[in-house]
Amino acid sequence: MNSTFDIKTSSHLSSIEHNAGWEIGVQGKSICRWFVSWKQIEYGKLAGAVAGYTGGGVFEVERFFATLKEGELTSLWIDLEDRINGNEVSFDDLPEDIVNECENCLDCIWDWNDNNVWGDTDEVVLIQSVCEEATKDGDMYLHATAVESFVKVVCEKAGLTAAPK
Repeated sequence: MNSTFDIKTSSHLSSIEHNAGWEIGVQGKSICRWFVSWKQIEYGKLAGAVAGYTGGGVFEVERFFATLKEGELTSLWIDLEDRINGNEVSFDDLPEDIVNECENCLDCIWDWNDNNVWGDTDEVVLIQSVCEEATKDGDMYLHATAVESFVKVVCEKAGLTAAPK
């Protein structure tokens, strides 16, 4: 991302949905509890990325590919496993355009979270300059362009300790 990035006008965000929450911490450091970004690539198929806190000081950032039927996840590829049915999978088996959309969803995560902090300390932390775009709710910043029931399942299957209500 270049230094003139504007979260309100970022071109790839127009087709990517997200749902995210950050715990407001001390000294202005708000850690990402969950961030799920996705794009429906065709009916019942999603390309996406998930990030957040998994406990013990550990954060995860992963691409995912999912299929849905009647709003319920029927497969969820994260890393090398389908987290719904336990089968081994490989993103190498997906068409390049789907993998590219997963990468665009990762870009969405880094539009909100500081990639330099991730590189230095493996923490996913809200960029302070965009926190005014989020809504403060108790000890959390929240922001969602869409609310979908599968987001909670993605968070759970990715091993995150929190998810939207």
